[in-house]
Amino acid sequence: WGDPGFSSLAFSLVVFGFVGGITGVTFGTEQINIIAHNTLRIPGHFHSTVVSGTAMAFMGITYYVIPLIFRREIAFYRMAKLQPYVFAIGMLIFSMAMTFAGSFGVPRRHWDITFAGAPFQAEFTPAVDLVLGVMAVGGLIAITGGAMYIVVTVWSVFFGKRMAPDDTGLGAVGRGLPPGITHPPRALVPADSENVESRGWLGPVPGTMVLVLIFLAAFITYYFVNWKLLSFLWRVG
Repeated sequence: WGDPGFSSLAFSLVVFGFVGGITGVTFGTEQINIIAHNTLRIPGHFHSTVVSGTAMAFMGITYYVIPLIFRREIAFYRMAKLQPYVFAIGMLIFSMAMTFAGSFGVPRRHWDITFAGAPFQAEFTPAVDLVLGVMAVGGLIAITGGAMYIVVTVWSVFFGKRMAPDDTGLGAVGRGLPPGITHPPRALVPADSENVESRGWLGPVPGTMVLVLIFLAAFITYYFVNWKLLSFLWRVG
């Protein structure tokens, strides 16, 4: 987790898959889309997939591309290690707050959510103001994380310490190189494979299985909640 490349890709998986993936599949249901469309729930989904998940994946790759392709060490390495956490936390708060605001019916694509002066005005509970305030705080945190990324990468490419042509970085300590380069994971040998296969009912990759089960539980819960909200709008019986 001290490797900015790994942490960026890990957060990309969580934010893109859990927040963006679950909301995307749910909003793809025609009945639910009727009450979610043109609310802030839609850009909340987009921000968790494109702005968060996809962007963090490219951010993580950059921390490997700079040493391997540009042959430069990562500048301000302590800042680089913190950058994925700052950006991920900020975007997670921002996108989830935007999604919650949309659940209250806050519209998108309009500068005034109350439609003041229109024939039909919208009134919202004071909780909406709180959620929008939280969204703004998350946005500021995410902007800070994005600025940290720009400073680190631009400075590294143009002014970072040069690496010798034959310098692979293997085994290096205390340099501006991510552990994925200095200490890459070793391949499994046959003895390790035999030990992996005997890890119980979760199989050879228990961490992945636990993550999948958590994802399914979160998806079922969110999907049920949306249908429950729909039942309040369209009463049957």
